[in-house]
Amino acid sequence: SEPLLREAAPKSGMRIVMEKEQVFIVDSALVSVTMLLVSCLSFALPTVFTQAFGEAETVLSISRTSACIVGLSYFAYLFFQLITHRNMLAGEPEGEEEGEEGLTAWFSIGLLAATTCFVSVSSECLVNVIEEVVSQSGISECFIGVILLPIVGNACEHAAAVRFAIYNKPGLSISIAVGSSVQVALFVVPFAVIAGWAIGQPMTLDFGMLNTTVLIICVLVVMSIVVDGRSNWLEGYMLCSAYALVAVMYWHVQSFGDSNGEL
Repeated sequence: SEPLLREAAPKSGMRIVMEKEQVFIVDSALVSVTMLLVSCLSFALPTVFTQAFGEAETVLSISRTSACIVGLSYFAYLFFQLITHRNMLAGEPEGEEEGEEGLTAWFSIGLLAATTCFVSVSSECLVNVIEEVVSQSGISECFIGVILLPIVGNACEHAAAVRFAIYNKPGLSISIAVGSSVQVALFVVPFAVIAGWAIGQPMTLDFGMLNTTVLIICVLVVMSIVVDGRSNWLEGYMLCSAYALVAVMYWHVQSFGDSNGEL
């Protein structure tokens, strides 16, 4: 049914759109959230094992094996999404519009490589000044790392997601928002563990009880939002509220070492 337009202030001419909802294909969103839950499992098990037994060598072995399994799951996810079930996960074909020709493949690869180099240099500079910012501003490193850096670092993704949502393409918005999380959880984190293994640097999937609990609850909140294939302003407000609640908690966590204790 068409959204109802009612006058909120007749004299000023302002109107509020009533009963407005955006509909998207739920299959792709549920697949991505399921992959996030699998990654949460790979983080939770080493964390719980550490709290229960505290055997560092065993936790390291579990983390490396889990990283290999989760990394393979990411490639299975890509194969599923791009080859075997591409049509099922294709969203909103009726809304596509033919535009101007895009960049060539080689130019895109070169641009991506140049951008990657620039981002790596910028990230190195950013990491070097975090300690100075923490000491001078009084803001904890946890708040900077968990709340502020993701906002700044993913600004382009946020802008693209909002832009597609304004164009009434919520499926693309969800793919951008959830897809980047899947990439980090199923590829970047396991790759870091495996790379540390290769260079002799012990890295585990034990993120501490606090961080792991926050991660799992956030994924469950996202799943409850996308499971019905519809979205409205209240669900968006709830997601913003959840982010604000996490921000309030991490404001009071001074360092990542403090988040490894029991809840």
